[in-house]
Amino acid sequence: MASVMDVCRKIEKDVDDMLQKYDKDGDKSLTRSEVVEYFSKTDPKMAKINAVMIFKLLDHNRDDTISINEIRKHATKLNKKNLEAAISREVNQILETHDKNGDQKITLDEMVQSLMKTSNLDKETARETAEFYFSEIDGDKDNVMTVAELRKYYGSLANPQQ
Repeated sequence: MASVMDVCRKIEKDVDDMLQKYDKDGDKSLTRSEVVEYFSKTDPKMAKINAVMIFKLLDHNRDDTISINEIRKHATKLNKKNLEAAISREVNQILETHDKNGDQKITLDEMVQSLMKTSNLDKETARETAEFYFSEIDGDKDNVMTVAELRKYYGSLANPQQ
């Protein structure tokens, strides 16, 4: 089963593949003429129609350029089911490892104790490690990680512009 990072790598590969296929000037965006040029080589009769369809699907701000973020957004949408499943698995694994009282939340102290036990860390190193994770994930800085905060964090890995 794919992890969040596996799905993210697939999304980035999809983005790179699309850019490699169409982006002739290497500016990490696609113009209508680049897409028409590509399709002119493979299906000249349908080149303009194919370009219109691609731009209708991907050019969200209708500026006649498909940006790397628009491509990434589309690739993420195509991989949404896999991404959601991976996020759920990883959140469940984190809770299973660190949520000792089963309340679907992880306190700073729970994580410190868990890191000491599962990673064989001394208390100071475990606290520093836990504090790092909390600084990244605990959005409201209340020293409690919730399922929503964990999901938001793992989702942001696939959507860094959010």
